[in-house]
Amino acid sequence: MQELRGKIAELRGELEAFSTGVVSRLKPIRTEVDALVGKLETAISTLRPEVDAFGGELSKKIDALDAELAELEP
Repeated sequence: MQELRGKIAELRGELEAFSTGVVSRLKPIRTEVDALVGKLETAISTLRPEVDAFGGELSKKIDALDAELAELEP
């Protein structure tokens, strides 16, 4: 029984050491990911007006072609 308690204590220590190591490694990665997400959001918000304008122009061209097709139908 004493041997089993010793093994459990050893495993508990290994688990705690592992989780501490994982947290210390994941924290900088999470910080980096958050920074990259911020940069991505900024880039998307910068491009959005340009994409919206392009979408508006494309929509007008589609509407014009649709009107032309409607005129050609018998």
